[in-house]
Amino acid sequence: MLWKVSISTALLIACSACAAPLPEHDADMAWIDVQSQAGHQLSAQRTDGAKVNDARYFQVSPGMHQLQIRLTYDRGSNTLDDSQRRCRVNIAYPDFQAGQRYSIRALAKGWTVRVWLYSSDGQRLIESKPVRCGSQY
Repeated sequence: MLWKVSISTALLIACSACAAPLPEHDADMAWIDVQSQAGHQLSAQRTDGAKVNDARYFQVSPGMHQLQIRLTYDRGSNTLDDSQRRCRVNIAYPDFQAGQRYSIRALAKGWTVRVWLYSSDGQRLIESKPVRCGSQY
């Protein structure tokens, strides 16, 4: 028997992974939320060189870690080839603490992006070097 699936049903099934609940926060690990703003798609990519399983967050052991974040944003150009910018930004922090929550935020201006790591109380902990972005990343 063949099943007929409507486009809306197919989209609902395809997007169900996007709405999957986040796992429980392990109290022995540090949790880093990846927070996007309107017009930006910010995603977790790698921790210490290893690919992450879920692009919405990082969960790391206490201590030093290097995080790689990908930012995709619309530069507002009139041509399709020139409108999307993709950037990979590395940010290292030497003192992640078990049980603590952190957040990563990014700002894009033209071709350049900066990324910040914040503590749970909103204190800016570290800032990335400015990264020049392209359309091929």
